[in-house]
Amino acid sequence: MPEQQLSQIINDPFELAHNKDRLRRLVDDVFFSSCILIVSFAALPVLYALAPSQASLNEMLQGQQLSHILANCSANALVMLGALVVRGDRLDIKMTTVLGSALVVHGSLAFIILVARHSYSTLIMPLALIVSLFSGTLVMYAQHRIKRPRIAFLSTNSLLFEGAPTGSRDRITDPNADLRPYDIILTDSMTELSPEWASLISRAMIGGKRVRHFSEFDEEQRGLVAVDHFNLEHIPPGALARYRNLKRLIDIGLIIATLPITVPIVLLAMLAILVTMGRPVFFIQERTGFGGKPFQVYKLRTMLPASAAIDTRTTVVGDARITPLGRILRRYRIDEIPQLWNVMKGDMSIIGPRPEWTVLSDRYAAELPVYVYRHLVRPGITGWAQVRGGYASDLEETRVKVGYDLFYIKNISFSMDIQILIRTIWTLISGSGAR
Repeated sequence: MPEQQLSQIINDPFELAHNKDRLRRLVDDVFFSSCILIVSFAALPVLYALAPSQASLNEMLQGQQLSHILANCSANALVMLGALVVRGDRLDIKMTTVLGSALVVHGSLAFIILVARHSYSTLIMPLALIVSLFSGTLVMYAQHRIKRPRIAFLSTNSLLFEGAPTGSRDRITDPNADLRPYDIILTDSMTELSPEWASLISRAMIGGKRVRHFSEFDEEQRGLVAVDHFNLEHIPPGALARYRNLKRLIDIGLIIATLPITVPIVLLAMLAILVTMGRPVFFIQERTGFGGKPFQVYKLRTMLPASAAIDTRTTVVGDARITPLGRILRRYRIDEIPQLWNVMKGDMSIIGPRPEWTVLSDRYAAELPVYVYRHLVRPGITGWAQVRGGYASDLEETRVKVGYDLFYIKNISFSMDIQILIRTIWTLISGSGAR
């Protein structure tokens, strides 16, 4: 490199920061790649060799058996390395990309093995797929959390900057600024740009930078729609109708597949309620469903019998009406399992906005007009608002909850449902968020 260029790089703070950032990321990528290769070709071969109980370790680590193991390990490595470089801002889309790549890689491996008539293990192949699904998601999530993008916010408005997304961000007020050290370029307006700002954004896009409107980016990062600025133009009617039918088939398939697990749990819970609390076993309440139509929702009873007067209170943390057994059932969401019958009937879906009691639903709709947009999809047993914001007990909390629900409706997709399902499983394991 010529001495003049070297001097320019050293004296240029933007160039120096850009190169330091590139070097740091290169070191991180080399480190993660090395760890992936070590795990894939040192630890996983032993795991797969020990998997078949009918063969010893020495027998598996030789000949065609060894080739089969290494082929599956290579598939694992390919999925994890792909997860290392997957791009995007939204976690659900990145997760779907990783899961999809795992299915494609292992499906291709299975096809090659069948066409070439190689010997294979019916235990190792599905085990390797499970490893890829888990490890690929783990690598992607680690990168998503660790490799935070540097954000440049193009705005002369300091108030907008204070309300912009958190993270490593700088406010750029000079249209001649160097944007090379940044990964994402945010603007406060996509229209009526001056020629200088338009030229800056143009150069950034040519350089491969992602240019976004800050409000849209902030919404995706928080998973929350600004209720005051939401309108019908944000809702994709065609996508809602197309996905509704597919989702119905997925719901029925999941319920049938999990019957051997859910039925025994419900029967044991019903017996426990009869012994400790007596009748009734079920709690039945009218809720507002798809299209604003009321329906009867079924839950296992977790509270003391209602008094003669109608109690319009919502459940709060530490509610004295909840019995000791009821707290256990609520903690692990066992009381919600009977709603699978509502799903089979078509009143609900497994994933969607939680159905509200009709009395409260009418009240919220009167005070918060956008509330009725929740009824554009079937209500769910679990949903985006539940895994992100928990439950709501008043209008202010409901306002936040509606923001989460509208974000789900606006971005409804298979990838969103997968993320909600994974978060729900973690909630069930941890028992967090129950009231």
